[in-house]
Amino acid sequence: MADLPVYNNLEEKRSFFANGGEESFVIKNRTQLDKWFKDVEDQDKVESSNDATALIYRGISEAKHKSLTSAQRIWIGNELQQWSTKSYLEFINDLVENANKNTVINKAFDLYNYSNTDREFPILSLLQHYGAPTPLMDWSYSQNVAFFFATDGLVKKEKPKTDIEDYFSVYRINKRNYKKELLNIIDFEDTKRYPPINAFYDFDTETVNRNANNIFYISDFERRGESLGVIRSFNQLKIRTSKPLTSTYNQNIIPQEGLFIFNPFPTKSLEEIFNVDYSSDGHNLNLKPFDCFNIHKDLSEYLRRKIDIKHKINKSFIYPILTDEAKKIKEKSLNDLIQI
Repeated sequence: MADLPVYNNLEEKRSFFANGGEESFVIKNRTQLDKWFKDVEDQDKVESSNDATALIYRGISEAKHKSLTSAQRIWIGNELQQWSTKSYLEFINDLVENANKNTVINKAFDLYNYSNTDREFPILSLLQHYGAPTPLMDWSYSQNVAFFFATDGLVKKEKPKTDIEDYFSVYRINKRNYKKELLNIIDFEDTKRYPPINAFYDFDTETVNRNANNIFYISDFERRGESLGVIRSFNQLKIRTSKPLTSTYNQNIIPQEGLFIFNPFPTKSLEEIFNVDYSSDGHNLNLKPFDCFNIHKDLSEYLRRKIDIKHKINKSFIYPILTDEAKKIKEKSLNDLIQI
């Protein structure tokens, strides 16, 4: 198997991100973390006062990993391009078609009256939730959810080989910095239907055109046109689609305030897509670098407890088990019958 691409050190990683030259890029102690935590909250409040969907976040427990989807990791790690007779997106399309032939999945989408094209990205969302490889990457509108995922299950190496192995990362994108470059998937075509996977086959051209860098996000919290900055008069997250792509079959999306980024390329990481030279030839949208915060793993437990105490963000909130919640409701109702 082939090795997945990683950053060898923090200095190598700096050049890919907007804040690479700033103090916030590397956070080594509690004083720095507390200041950064407040700065992130303050900026989120400012942006959310006009648009609750402007800022999106992602947390990972290893700073050295490049931002690849699970499908990319399988495609690269197993060197599928060496022996596959199909392209990367044809492989993704087969995955969706095979899922749609599943009796349970097919019946569910039929009952909800999803057309064959309407259901393709919801199927990917379903597969993402249950561990199948997809071209989707999890993001959240909540910085605290990203902090949780960055620290959950984090393992610190006793003898890291490089400095970067001592850090975990939180990423932040301000979607309003990209007028028409980072599009809502439902704005890809001027139709009332969601696009099918095969509509993106032309984007699988990175071996021919290294400057190709189109990217899309998928969300149930935003309506058509909002990715273009047309509607900004709300400041609260709500499900805003009549045919959900992500939340109907994955209720965890709701507490996690989740959305997906769809990366149509077989090997290009997300940060590489946001670093293409837009003055050269090709599909070269002006996708400028986004932010990355690298935090020392010694601070992970402190950050985890900080969001739990302050915001009640913990494992039971992120992964709700409704049977447990029903028991709590029952017990509370029974206790209320007793007068003490």
